[in-house]
Amino acid sequence: MTLAITIYDALTTANVHPDKAKAVVHAWEAEVEKLASKTDLKQVETHLTQAITNLGIELRAELKDQRASTRILQWGNGVTFLCVATPFIRSMIGV
Repeated sequence: MTLAITIYDALTTANVHPDKAKAVVHAWEAEVEKLASKTDLKQVETHLTQAITNLGIELRAELKDQRASTRILQWGNGVTFLCVATPFIRSMIGV
């Protein structure tokens, strides 16, 4: 509140009508209430850091699962190729 009084005094000293000075101070106070404090920003930073860390952990787990699934598919494709290619190769060789 001290700053509001200082602003009011400065405005009235600069020959601003007291009613207009009060209106300016009230508008300024209303805007200041919307600003985030350092504590607010620190809490948001902590929350975001934790959220990013958790997402990184989830992403690594998903990638690990995907690699395992890819290996299974690669083996499946290899086995399928052998099952299809072996009779063809045998017929070509005549065995």
